[in-house]
Amino acid sequence: MVNFTSPIKIGAFGVLVFFTMIFVLIFGIVFSIVKVFQKILNPKNFVVNSKTFFYTGIISFGPIILLLMQSFQSLNLLTVFLTGVFVFLGCFLVNKRA
Repeated sequence: MVNFTSPIKIGAFGVLVFFTMIFVLIFGIVFSIVKVFQKILNPKNFVVNSKTFFYTGIISFGPIILLLMQSFQSLNLLTVFLTGVFVFLGCFLVNKRA
């Protein structure tokens, strides 16, 4: 999709579809990784619950933020650090609330 067209030609809906596809792909990969870590850390009581999906959604949104910053040409060490802080705080909130 990236090599076939430009954001101006495809429009706002096409950009939304592109970022949604990337998010769903990353969500699937991160979900598999989180599931493996849960099996390793707690093999007897392994259950996929809503907390797993919350963690996966927050962690999956980190690369999307970095991709958006790259598209604005403002990706630097500070943005990577702040994105990491955002993901960490989101996971901390899920740990305390859910």
